[in-house]
Amino acid sequence: MKLCKYWDVAETSAPDADGKILRLRKWGGSNTSAEDAKRTAKRALDDLVGRVASATFRRDDYSYSMRDVPEELIKEISATAGVTRNGKGCLVLNTADAMFVDIDISGPGFFAKLFGGTREKEEKKYIDKLQQYLTQKPDAGVRIYRTRGGLRYLFTHAPQPVDDAAIALMRQLGSDKLYVQLCRNQSCYRARLTPKPFRIGCGRINGHYPYATPALQDGFKRWLEMYARNSEGHAVCEFLASEG
Repeated sequence: MKLCKYWDVAETSAPDADGKILRLRKWGGSNTSAEDAKRTAKRALDDLVGRVASATFRRDDYSYSMRDVPEELIKEISATAGVTRNGKGCLVLNTADAMFVDIDISGPGFFAKLFGGTREKEEKKYIDKLQQYLTQKPDAGVRIYRTRGGLRYLFTHAPQPVDDAAIALMRQLGSDKLYVQLCRNQSCYRARLTPKPFRIGCGRINGHYPYATPALQDGFKRWLEMYARNSEGHAVCEFLASEG
């Protein structure tokens, strides 16, 4: 699980397999010191330069190999859990062994609606998959939540690290592909705790953590005060049921 107190960035230009020059940057994090974060960033950048030159390199490898925008560590809950603030300003729970599964439901398309498709029917398809799994695993337990864009499951019967079995289960249940990839590469599950800013009338943050100048720091402080006010009365998810 990559929750870090210190962050630094390394940048360079390097050719890809076709000879195209790319501008590359990687953040490195550490819980030890700023100097260790600098070394971590340099190692991450060196690794990225080598992978970019490979014919098998994909942009997803770049985007999800490590957070390219660092997240402020707000609270360490334990050795296996903590709360960070993501690049959009939302608080996020990161946990190494409390298994969250994120399901995206875009809603029925135009033709599906013509034949009676609804958000509830789309939800039921995914919950039916979950219940099929639970019939095979009678000792398992899960809490089901509805989010603005889909469903969220929290498995409660036992700690579950992000391993091959967990990844396979998330895919079996229809979890969002990018969420699964992020869990694998960060070695933790993530659950957003506060609303997305655009949904509560907040604009984008100017800059990103760590804010490099006093002006950026002051701007973020004002943004955060507005975000806290606008977040009042808004829930991120709604509890639906407990199964198993």
